Amino acid sequence: MKNFLKGTLVTFLATMGGGLAFADSVSESSFHAGITAGTLGVGINLSTPISDSFSARLNVNGLQYSHTLDVDDVSYDGDIDFKNAGLLVDYFPFESTFRVSGGVYYNGNEFDGSATPFGAEEITIGDDIYTASEVGKLNTHVEFDNVAPYLGIGWGNNSNEKGWGYSIDLGVMYQGSPKVDLNADLNPLIIGTPIEDEINDNLVVETQKIIDDVEDYKFYPVVMIGVIYKF
Repeated sequence: MKNFLKGTLVTFLATMGGGLAFADSVSESSFHAGITAGTLGVGINLSTPISDSFSARLNVNGLQYSHTLDVDDVSYDGDIDFKNAGLLVDYFPFESTFRVSGGVYYNGNEFDGSATPFGAEEITIGDDIYTASEVGKLNTHVEFDNVAPYLGIGWGNNSNEKGWGYSIDLGVMYQGSPKVDLNADLNPLIIGTPIEDEINDNLVVETQKIIDDVEDYKFYPVVMIGVIYKF
């Protein structure tokens, strides 16, 4: 398994960066594995050197937790799912653990939530207010680009170090503008009436409000810390 993962990473970098001169020691190089935690969730790091100054790294993360997305007067209760996997190149410009990292992530991060009025409560959709008897629930799904470039700095994963070590990453993942899907569970009695058309128009307005609220996350901050071990 170790040799397979190391070979996969080296082959990828050899294909993508044909100008790199790989050291003769690559085939005998060390292999690092570690665990991380941070703003992308909980994950693993797998890395191997491809030259004296470069390493290839696979970073996979995942996590789910409850979150409330507040947009103006509407609170969407739901879950954030972190699901991402990155292929990264680590460059060590100095003879130390400091590195500059770049690469690309598969980005499956998303939010699913709903807003539900109870009893006599009312809910705001767009520019109008509706009762619980008219709108039973608002359902929203937020996601970003599936391919997200990454650039950052860090410390650790240096192929020349033996045994246990540490890993720190500070960077930015560009995941693009949010894509928002919003729909409403309507009372069957208003379907086909002018009220349904009005709600549908307000759903467009409300969707834009959600987009504006989460737009800043297109540049997603990445902070990860972890421990690694050289095999």
